[in-house]
Amino acid sequence: MNKPVIITGLDINSSKVSAVALEISGAGHSTILACESQPSRGVCKGSFGDIAEASNSVARILKRLGEKTGKPVDNIYANISGDSLKGERSKGMIPLSSRGREVTNCDIARCINAAGTIRLAFDREIVHRIVLNFSIDDQPVIKNALGLYASRLYCEMYMITANLNHIQNIHKCANDAGYDVKEVVYSGVADGMSLLEDSPKDEGVMLLDMGASLTELSIFSGGALTYLEIIPAGAKDIKSAPKEDAAFNSMTVRIRSIIDDVIKKGANVKSAVIAGDLAFVEGVAEALEERLALPVKMGTVKSVHGNISSIESLRAATAIGLARYAGIQYQPKAVQAKKLVNSISNKVMELFNNYF
Repeated sequence: MNKPVIITGLDINSSKVSAVALEISGAGHSTILACESQPSRGVCKGSFGDIAEASNSVARILKRLGEKTGKPVDNIYANISGDSLKGERSKGMIPLSSRGREVTNCDIARCINAAGTIRLAFDREIVHRIVLNFSIDDQPVIKNALGLYASRLYCEMYMITANLNHIQNIHKCANDAGYDVKEVVYSGVADGMSLLEDSPKDEGVMLLDMGASLTELSIFSGGALTYLEIIPAGAKDIKSAPKEDAAFNSMTVRIRSIIDDVIKKGANVKSAVIAGDLAFVEGVAEALEERLALPVKMGTVKSVHGNISSIESLRAATAIGLARYAGIQYQPKAVQAKKLVNSISNKVMELFNNYF
């Protein structure tokens, strides 16, 4: 059996810094070993205002997390948020054979690579390449093209990009605290891992993470993230009861407009899940349900196992999601070996198909 791996999810936002240590066993099971959270300093609307203060907050939280677990803090995955994040769709196509042949895993990988190659401004970097669907020849979209006969293979992706300096500042924040970040992950992707079940993500759901100074709107449809929007308003902007507050009303008008636009483009939005500081304010869920004309419920972290309470898990939902996102990459070696054998077999098949 493989040795357990400990992953750290690090959520740096405007109101708090949270960190979770997640242990992945040799069999692939995950357990939360410890959770830490404290007020944040030096961060506003997802960006750094004072990186020294933010770094000090990260140093304190990770030191306490290590003391709780009694083990070194490693394999850190941090979130990225703020208005530098953008999402756009991208398509790619590869020819297979004029008479058609079976689609292999290598074909799928090449097509994904073709769809994921976009022209970027010099100051931007890709954070996520999310596969939405495939299609073959002139047929409708499908989820999995493997094994089908086709002459051409198409792939559609949702690309999330961010300002390069924003990404570098997240790494610098951790580096100055004495740690290294392995990967930066959009907060909405992490929240989806912790707060959403598979069924709503398939049917169409909007996830609203309403923090202290900004709101992240993430729409999942067909099992994948298909749209994101960052709204520069949060709990600090709401000065009265939600139903009477002008800032809250302005926010809901914008959210409803986004929903209508997404639906016109063919996506489904059948419900909404809320999280973040504003979600805890009395009357928010009811006001959103009335204004958005959608069922709205408070998010709860699914399948929590380990040393954490339900309230702690909700406040650390992003950090838990970050660790779960990373945990997918840590699988038992038997599974990895099988994938390696399949990959080698597919490369041989690809060479055969290209030359004969």
